[in-house]
Parts: sequence; structure tokens; C-alpha cells
Amino acid sequence: MITPPDDLTAALGGDYEFVRTLGSGNAATVYLAKDRALGVLVAIKALNPSRSQEETARKRFEREARSAASLADHPNIVAVSRFGVAEGRTPYVIMQYVKGRTMEERLKAEGRLPMAEARRVLADVASALSVAHEKGIVHRDVRLGNVLWDEEKERALLTDFGIAAVMDPSGMQASRLTSTGQMLADPKYQTPEQLQDHAVTQLSDVYLFGVLGYELLTGEGPYDARSNTEWINAHLRMDPRDLRAFRPDADPALADLLRRCLAREPQHRPSVKDIIRVLKGDEGAGGASAAVDDLEELVRRRVPQIVIITAGAGITLIGLADALEEMLPPDAKLLAVIFAVAAVLASGVVGWFHGEKGKQRAPTVEWALLGLVAAAWLIVSWFAVAR
Repeated sequence: MITPPDDLTAALGGDYEFVRTLGSGNAATVYLAKDRALGVLVAIKALNPSRSQEETARKRFEREARSAASLADHPNIVAVSRFGVAEGRTPYVIMQYVKGRTMEERLKAEGRLPMAEARRVLADVASALSVAHEKGIVHRDVRLGNVLWDEEKERALLTDFGIAAVMDPSGMQASRLTSTGQMLADPKYQTPEQLQDHAVTQLSDVYLFGVLGYELLTGEGPYDARSNTEWINAHLRMDPRDLRAFRPDADPALADLLRRCLAREPQHRPSVKDIIRVLKGDEGAGGASAAVDDLEELVRRRVPQIVIITAGAGITLIGLADALEEMLPPDAKLLAVIFAVAAVLASGVVGWFHGEKGKQRAPTVEWALLGLVAAAWLIVSWFAVAR
């Protein structure tokens, strides 16, 4: 057992009996301890002495505690019951003890999971992400090592919110504890937007969920990559492997879901609600639920607002053409109507791809759709004038 720091023992030794070390990393160590009063086991995570003097490390550690504590009531998130700082400035958190292994340890010992169990783990993780996102928390490090398997209750729990991003009400990242270009996670578990230093959103967790799904089902990642450089290139340029080539027993809906999760453009990924619906097997039914989710997605991307504003401008243009009808060419009003309709269609496309706040890129499909709208506008306008 790694001996706990003296100040941590002094602060907690009266209430907790340290039993053994559960795990240790560069930043923190987790100890198994027994609550002397209640007789129950808990996990105590403490920042290592070498890192406890770093302000950024302390802030990140505290943020993890506060993020997890705000989600403590969810059955698929490891609960945090207490945060404190020992006299020697060693931050610590007291957490729920989960009897079991990480999914990373399970896969190394057992290989890929049976289909039904993999779906159950994915459903548990999706449920945890859903409630985290509702509270404005993006995990940013969803991977096998941060998913625990509770052997007693047979459920998966998401843990380690150490590099979580807290979002403000607009959906933008409200706080950042890393400098530009600094990568906290293994390149295997990076998203295209993180690698390009673009905004982190809830859809970043969806991408990592896709990586997790491939690992659970195939025992391998979604790309044929080995080195850090190959992983970075894969995230930015490669398409995921065909899941059903590895798992013929995977149903097409699940295979398609994980493929969409790994879309390089965040706006092409499904929402967590979509993920949960597919994992429950409701993707073909529940039309009303799907319609509600689609409407919520449109509102989140501000498509209705953008289209309404554009339509208002088009109506104004048509009204102006009508008022000046005697001064304008004969087909001016008709051309104004055609232009207004084309503008509304184009605004819907632009709103879908750029309605979210933050820096976004224009994918090829957007240019293609806008090109079709422009071509249709020109052709219809030509026929209107030539008739």
C-alpha cells in the first residue's frame, strides 16, 4: 500500500481507517477506507503531493469533485459525498466505493463483451451522460478506464470528471483549465474538435461514446491505429471500420448509431437522447418522441429563428417590390418572391450547420445543398423571365 500523505491521515484518520491502495496515477491516488462510525467502505481520492502545490491541478481536482457531487443521485455516476483540503494543502474527495473493475480491466481479462451486456453498459453510460449534459457538464474523457463495473448490482458507473468542461447556459464552455493546444487525454480518446482546438460541446462526449462502443463490442478501437500520430490522423481523416465485420451479431441500428457518433463534424452526430432511444430499441417506433427530439434539435441550432428572420426580410422585399411596381420591370415582384423563397431555403441550411454558437466549419454537404438552392433559384428565375 502507498502510504497516504501525513496531512491526509491526520485530517481523516479519526473518522476513516485506511485499508489499502486501490489505484495510483500521475495526478492522484485512490485509497480504500472504512468509515469507523458506519462500518462501510468508501474510496478516498487524494491529489498526489507532487501535484498538490500546482494551482491548476488543485482547481481541476476541485472541479471534478463539484461536478460529480452535483450528479450524486444518479445510479450510473460514482457519487462524491465530501470534498476537503488537508492542512498540508492535499485536496481529497470521499467517494462511493464500487466493488468491481474498470471496463478496461474487464476487457483485458475477458475480451470483448457479449452483445447484450455491451448494450447494457452503453445504455448506463448514455444515461449518465444525459444527466451530466442536462446540468451543463461535459465529461471530455469518456473511455474504458473511467467506466466502473459494479459486480454486486451489475451496472456500469461513469467516474473521473477531472477534465470535465462546465458549460454556460448558451452551451459554450464557461471555464477552461488548459492552455491552447494542450492535450490532457490519451490521443486515442481525443475528438477531432479537441485536436484542432475548437469548442468542446456535449457532442464531444458523443464521439468518445462511439469509441467506447467499438472497444466494448470488438475489443479494439474504431480505427486501425497504433501510435499516437496514427490515432491523431485517424480522428481527423479516417472513417471508422465496419462494426459488423467484427461483430456480425450487432444489429444494423446499433452499428449505424456508433458510426454516426464518430462523425468528424459534431453537428452530424446523434444527441444522447437519440442514443438512448436506439439502445432501448425504440428507433423505429416512438415517432412522437423522435419528433419532439428533432424539434428540440432544430431549436437548439436556432433554425426556426434564422428562417423566421429571413422570411421577414423576404416579405419586406416583396412588399417593397409591390409598392414600387410601376417603377420596376414587369417581372420584378415575381423575381422577388422567387428570391425570397430561395433565401428561406438557404437560411434553413445555414442555420442547421451554423446555428449553434461558437466556431463551426462548413462541411462539403452544406456547400452542395447551398449550390442546389442557388441553381434552382437561377433556373426558376430564368423561366419566370423567359415565359
